[in-house]
Amino acid sequence: MQEAGKFCSPWCRNHVLKQCMRAILTVVLLLSFVASCRDVSPSVAANHAVLQPGFTGLDLSHHNGRIDWETFEAAPVDFLYLKATEGTDWKDPRFQDHWREAKARGWLVGAYHFYRLCRSGEAQAENFIQSVEVRARGLPPAVDLEYAHNCEPRGSTSETLAELDRFLEMLEAEYGVRPVIYTTPEFHRDWLSGGYAEYPLWLRGLGEVMPRTQDGRAPDIWQYTMSGRVPGIESRVDMNRVPDRPPE
Repeated sequence: MQEAGKFCSPWCRNHVLKQCMRAILTVVLLLSFVASCRDVSPSVAANHAVLQPGFTGLDLSHHNGRIDWETFEAAPVDFLYLKATEGTDWKDPRFQDHWREAKARGWLVGAYHFYRLCRSGEAQAENFIQSVEVRARGLPPAVDLEYAHNCEPRGSTSETLAELDRFLEMLEAEYGVRPVIYTTPEFHRDWLSGGYAEYPLWLRGLGEVMPRTQDGRAPDIWQYTMSGRVPGIESRVDMNRVPDRPPE
């Protein structure tokens, strides 16, 4: 807010306008998301839409190093997912700073957890919940389910999925919304096919062709490259887009 007797430069006006537009988009998108995830008619609930088609986003962690947030303001990006936790006790050392900076600048932002197959689902949920407070105007939490850098399941398939179910249930109870599931086509085929259709799907498929799961489901968020470039971040970044919804 401007002080009495002061004027705002053209850069200042543009900066304030950008933040206002992000704030308005955040409210509109969250209202849309809440409407799609309540116990409403199947035709509405089946959309699993978390963001507007055509939006572009990044997922970031400590691996991306320091971010020059002033320069990053110019990035052609609509939303951010930030790594918060992994397993039962690891916390991303840059998460709180990333979250604070992103929220202060009006970005649409959410947090994600890297799920370890050999760890308790309940303990992993507690780790995430301790790190990510229930905050207004945030994207729903996400869980990263993939083979890379993971560990061997400590139980049977049914026991491992029961742990995952407990994790998802705890996050939904805490945040009041179903978590987004990030995964690869291979992991989805082996572990998730035939279930979890009620959860928004974030699917990796590097290249120009949008991936689908083995059972033909299109993603709600598509990770299309892991080598993107944006201003303000020296490292390569994972980039995601929200595809157009397929015809009914």
